Amino acid sequence: MAVAATLRTRLAWGLMRALDVEHRRRAHDRGWLRPVEAVLQRGELRVLGGPAHGSRLSSEHFAHWGAQAWSVLTGTHEPMVHEALRRTLGPGGVFIDVGSNIGYTALLAAGIVGPGGRVVALDAQRECADATRANARLNGLTQIEALHSAAGAASGEAEVIVTQDPLWTRLASVGEHPLEVRRDRVPVTSLDDLVAHLALPAVDVVKIDVEGAELDVVAGMQRVLAGQRPFVIAEMHGLNAAFCAAMAAAGYRVSNLDGLEPVPQAGDNVHALCEPLERVTP
Repeated sequence: MAVAATLRTRLAWGLMRALDVEHRRRAHDRGWLRPVEAVLQRGELRVLGGPAHGSRLSSEHFAHWGAQAWSVLTGTHEPMVHEALRRTLGPGGVFIDVGSNIGYTALLAAGIVGPGGRVVALDAQRECADATRANARLNGLTQIEALHSAAGAASGEAEVIVTQDPLWTRLASVGEHPLEVRRDRVPVTSLDDLVAHLALPAVDVVKIDVEGAELDVVAGMQRVLAGQRPFVIAEMHGLNAAFCAAMAAAGYRVSNLDGLEPVPQAGDNVHALCEPLERVTP
């Protein structure tokens, strides 16, 4: 099975080398890739490289024409985020992944925290929550709990724009997207409510990547930030200055994971590490 998964992954690599993302997407939409897709979706894929090397991925839940397909399969996806995880998360820790996509970061976090830790992964797109659940099961990682939910300033319900590539699925409140395929109503939870509901012990790290709704997530985790002082890793999506101001008000120092430029002046998609100025003593 491992050999078949490796060969299937290398076939996917070949497809990605032959066609860039836009050409793969068009070929997929027009049905030109059906013979290759029939092979790619028959079983598992493997991550062949990086910190998640050897991880098993459900090919049924993997979009080989997606923008992040190559970096996930080669283990090169967002290395700065995963280095930050390595530095801030430890065995037995608790990690919350807000915007988990197919669960790649959740798999890495589960490997760090081990069977004695907990990983809670949320995604507003049902297919992504299903993918995270399937990938956790394939790898025997029972410490991962995958939830179909958005995170926001308050618990309730919201409209989500589901896009052709799950990478860009977002809450409708963020704005339109040209690759929209449908709109769903999804549950929303504040992280304050989530942590209380799941009776999570001290949260160590929260990762936020929600395509422009990051400030709402921060607004809904004020009790967690004040009482548990987790590290926060987030992608800015153009909210740099406002995000840094919100974290500074909560007593956090924000640094650029992608370079030396201060986060408020850095690019729209820069990744930031937020470190509490004072940690809670157990």
